[in-house]
Amino acid sequence: MGKIFIALACLVFTSCAGGGGTTHIPPKSIRIGQPTPLVMELSSWGAGSGKLSKRYTDIQCHYRVGGNDKLTTVPMVPKMETPILLTVECTIPPLAAKPGEKLEYYIDMKFDGVYNKRTEAPILFE
Repeated sequence: MGKIFIALACLVFTSCAGGGGTTHIPPKSIRIGQPTPLVMELSSWGAGSGKLSKRYTDIQCHYRVGGNDKLTTVPMVPKMETPILLTVECTIPPLAAKPGEKLEYYIDMKFDGVYNKRTEAPILFE
Protein backbone atom coordinates (compact mmCIF):
# COMPACT_ATOMS: atom_id res chain seq x y z
CA MET A 1 0.00 0.00 0.00
CA GLY A 2 2.82 2.43 0.87
CA LYS A 3 4.60 1.71 -2.41
CA ILE A 4 1.42 2.52 -4.35
CA PHE A 5 1.06 5.84 -2.53
CA ILE A 6 4.70 6.75 -3.22
CA ALA A 7 4.34 5.79 -6.89
CA LEU A 8 1.20 7.91 -7.25
CA ALA A 9 2.84 10.86 -5.50
CA CYS A 10 5.85 10.66 -7.82
CA LEU A 11 3.57 10.49 -10.85
CA VAL A 12 1.60 13.54 -9.73
CA PHE A 13 4.67 15.66 -8.93
CA THR A 14 6.63 14.75 -12.07
CA SER A 15 3.69 15.40 -14.39
CA CYS A 16 3.09 18.97 -13.19
CA ALA A 17 3.30 21.55 -15.93
CA GLY A 18 5.26 24.03 -13.85
CA GLY A 19 4.91 27.74 -13.43
CA GLY A 20 6.52 30.94 -12.28
CA GLY A 21 6.63 32.94 -9.11
CA THR A 22 7.32 36.53 -8.07
CA THR A 23 8.63 38.11 -4.89
CA HIS A 24 8.38 41.86 -4.36
CA ILE A 25 8.59 43.77 -1.11
CA PRO A 26 7.15 47.28 -1.57
CA PRO A 27 8.81 50.16 0.27
CA LYS A 28 7.08 51.21 3.50
CA SER A 29 6.87 54.80 2.24
CA ILE A 30 8.16 57.06 -0.53
CA ARG A 31 10.11 60.23 0.12
CA ILE A 32 8.73 63.17 -1.84
CA GLY A 33 11.23 64.38 -4.45
CA GLN A 34 13.44 61.27 -4.18
CA PRO A 35 13.76 58.43 -6.72
CA THR A 36 12.31 55.13 -5.55
CA PRO A 37 13.82 51.82 -6.70
CA LEU A 38 11.50 48.82 -6.95
CA VAL A 39 13.00 45.32 -7.06
CA MET A 40 11.27 42.05 -7.94
CA GLU A 41 12.58 38.49 -8.02
CA LEU A 42 11.21 36.08 -10.61
CA SER A 43 11.54 32.31 -10.50
CA SER A 44 10.17 29.19 -12.17
CA TRP A 45 9.52 25.59 -11.26
CA GLY A 46 8.49 22.39 -13.01
CA ALA A 47 8.29 22.11 -16.78
CA GLY A 48 9.93 24.54 -19.12
CA SER A 49 13.54 25.45 -19.60
CA GLY A 50 15.81 28.19 -20.77
CA LYS A 51 17.11 31.44 -19.40
CA LEU A 52 14.58 33.19 -17.19
CA SER A 53 15.30 36.48 -18.98
CA LYS A 54 13.93 34.84 -22.14
CA ARG A 55 10.93 33.28 -20.40
CA TYR A 56 9.90 36.47 -18.54
CA THR A 57 9.30 39.24 -21.07
CA ASP A 58 7.64 42.65 -21.28
CA ILE A 59 8.19 43.32 -17.55
CA GLN A 60 6.89 46.80 -16.73
CA CYS A 61 5.80 48.89 -13.78
CA HIS A 62 2.76 51.16 -14.19
CA TYR A 63 2.30 53.88 -11.57
CA ARG A 64 0.42 57.06 -10.69
CA VAL A 65 -0.06 59.38 -7.76
CA GLY A 66 -3.42 58.38 -6.23
CA GLY A 67 -6.40 60.06 -7.82
CA ASN A 68 -4.60 60.80 -11.09
CA ASP A 69 -6.18 59.16 -14.14
CA LYS A 70 -2.99 58.77 -16.16
CA LEU A 71 -0.58 55.90 -15.53
CA THR A 72 3.12 56.23 -16.33
CA THR A 73 5.06 53.13 -17.42
CA VAL A 74 8.71 52.29 -16.78
CA PRO A 75 10.44 49.05 -17.83
CA MET A 76 11.78 46.64 -15.24
CA VAL A 77 15.41 45.96 -16.17
CA PRO A 78 17.26 42.68 -15.42
CA LYS A 79 19.94 43.17 -12.73
CA MET A 80 21.00 39.62 -11.89
CA GLU A 81 20.24 36.18 -13.27
CA THR A 82 20.98 32.66 -12.12
CA PRO A 83 19.51 29.43 -13.50
CA ILE A 84 16.69 29.62 -10.90
CA LEU A 85 16.24 33.36 -10.19
CA LEU A 86 15.94 36.58 -12.20
CA THR A 87 16.12 39.91 -10.35
CA VAL A 88 14.63 42.94 -12.12
CA GLU A 89 14.49 46.56 -11.05
CA CYS A 90 13.02 49.90 -12.06
CA THR A 91 13.24 53.36 -10.56
CA ILE A 92 10.22 55.57 -10.02
CA PRO A 93 11.55 59.08 -10.66
CA PRO A 94 11.16 61.86 -8.08
CA LEU A 95 7.47 62.80 -7.97
CA ALA A 96 5.76 66.02 -6.97
CA ALA A 97 3.31 64.76 -4.38
CA LYS A 98 1.93 66.01 -1.10
CA PRO A 99 2.43 64.29 2.25
CA GLY A 100 -0.40 61.84 2.75
CA GLU A 101 -0.91 61.14 -0.96
CA LYS A 102 -0.27 57.60 -2.15
CA LEU A 103 1.55 55.99 -5.03
CA GLU A 104 -0.53 53.35 -6.78
CA TYR A 105 1.27 50.82 -8.97
CA TYR A 106 1.22 47.40 -10.52
CA ILE A 107 3.80 45.28 -12.31
CA ASP A 108 2.91 43.18 -15.32
CA MET A 109 4.84 40.73 -17.46
CA LYS A 110 4.56 37.71 -19.71
CA PHE A 111 5.81 34.34 -18.52
CA ASP A 112 6.25 31.88 -21.39
CA GLY A 113 3.94 34.19 -23.37
CA VAL A 114 1.15 34.26 -20.75
CA TYR A 115 0.17 37.67 -19.32
CA ASN A 116 0.47 38.13 -15.53
CA LYS A 117 -0.29 41.17 -13.38
CA ARG A 118 0.78 41.89 -9.81
CA THR A 119 -1.12 44.75 -8.12
CA GLU A 120 0.40 46.29 -5.01
CA ALA A 121 -1.22 48.18 -2.14
CA PRO A 122 -0.84 51.99 -2.39
CA ILE A 123 2.28 53.43 -0.70
CA LEU A 124 2.18 56.62 1.33
CA PHE A 125 4.34 59.64 0.43
CA GLU A 126 6.25 61.33 3.26
